Amino acid sequence: MTNLAGAQTQEKRFANQNDLSSDVQEVRESIKDLGDSVGHMASRQYERAQDVETDAIQETGDAIQRNPFTGIGIGFGVGFLLGLAMGGRR
Repeated sequence: MTNLAGAQTQEKRFANQNDLSSDVQEVRESIKDLGDSVGHMASRQYERAQDVETDAIQETGDAIQRNPFTGIGIGFGVGFLLGLAMGGRR
């Protein structure tokens, strides 16, 4: 009788381990799917940022071609401010 009770206990432990390993596998698959989704979203955001950057550079170039003296003035102003900010006090 003792052997029968021990065998049943072992069978329950084995069944619990199988349930646990299937749960762990499901969690792993869910994490992998989540990682793939986040990777795809990050790629799309990166592409969007590149598009915005390209458009901004193109618009800036167009504005400078339309108004070259304004562009030169803005360039001098920005350069002056950067020089003050980075130069510090002597």
